[in-house]
Amino acid sequence: MKKFVVFIYQTLLSFAFLGVLFIPFSFRNWNFQYRVTMFLFEDVILLLAAQFDWIHIVNKEITSDSTTLYLLVFLLFCVAIILNLLFRFFNFWKQNHDKIFKIIQLVLTYYLSLILLKYGFDKIFKAQFYLPEPNTLFTPLGMLDKDILYWSTLGVSHSYNVFMGMFEGFPALMLLNKKTRILGLFIVSGVLVNVVFINFGFDISVKLFSSFLLLTSLILLAPSFKSILKFFILSRPTSLPYLTGQAIIASNVVRFSLKAIIIIFIFTESLLPYLKSGQYNDDKIPRIYMHGAYEVLSMVPIATEDDKKNIKRFFIHRNSYFIFQYEDDSMEDFYLEINTNQNEFQLTNYKGETLSLNYAYSKISRSLEIKSVTSNWVIQAKAINWQDLPLVQPLFHWTVD
Repeated sequence: MKKFVVFIYQTLLSFAFLGVLFIPFSFRNWNFQYRVTMFLFEDVILLLAAQFDWIHIVNKEITSDSTTLYLLVFLLFCVAIILNLLFRFFNFWKQNHDKIFKIIQLVLTYYLSLILLKYGFDKIFKAQFYLPEPNTLFTPLGMLDKDILYWSTLGVSHSYNVFMGMFEGFPALMLLNKKTRILGLFIVSGVLVNVVFINFGFDISVKLFSSFLLLTSLILLAPSFKSILKFFILSRPTSLPYLTGQAIIASNVVRFSLKAIIIIFIFTESLLPYLKSGQYNDDKIPRIYMHGAYEVLSMVPIATEDDKKNIKRFFIHRNSYFIFQYEDDSMEDFYLEINTNQNEFQLTNYKGETLSLNYAYSKISRSLEIKSVTSNWVIQAKAINWQDLPLVQPLFHWTVD
């Protein structure tokens, strides 16, 4: 029974290690990971999917919570089982498997630290939960998806973002020191439980990756479960084992140098974009030209029942999107390119169809006129002070009086 438990644990460790190597993540300084994963697994994933009629792959790219990602995770788990069965026949594995799994444990520990620090700093600097865009602010509550609603609600509170970022960042830093590593893993596991339930509860498409991170933290914490139960449940004195690389690399100089390189990489991934830009609050980063919400004052000709519905607002999104809002509050978005030399908007829909609009903008009156280049319609609009909406005001009350 003990051998079977050890085999399961080592398989889970191997699976988590393979996940670190091949589950795509948007590293800033390690952008070849996705290409390697696609090269090794794309054909196998498509072949596996073809064997089952109920598996439908719309897009073969491995993206967050895609069918291809679920199949990749399944394949990595199968590979972990096979490798642990095969390696048992090699003498090198028999002699060194303890050291190999200690190395894997350290890799997983530093990986968790990297991910949590990155997400932690993204929250502190408001890059993850950003201020809601004007088109979101003018969308009726009942028409918002749950994930957009959650994202937007958190995006209006800078202080809570800083709190969440620190709550992820501090235990991530604890993982970098052997004396605080187990306590850090204990806190990290609690943080990730909350993250996983948020992603499932609000249908946020990071369910699989956040579950993988939680599983990884629990795998690393598993050898300490007995000690933790003794202390918290049985109130017995106990000691927690160190998770350290000292038994693997005897030389203090080599171990210190390697650790320094890893820590530099982690902080480069987490902080460098903010240090380079000098921007530490996404709310204050300048938006694109004419960014904002516009109320339609007049539209010629007026839409008919056989034509498109009347446009009551349109929005210029910070990520270069142009969005129409119709009378029934439905929205239609286009990718936007602005030619300031010719005063022209180039709109492209998801089918690749383009629409050219001439514009005339006045900074003084904050009015914007747009008209079609090919047809005979003109829209007169005026910018709305969306920053004055109650939701985006920094309101705080100690009392209800």
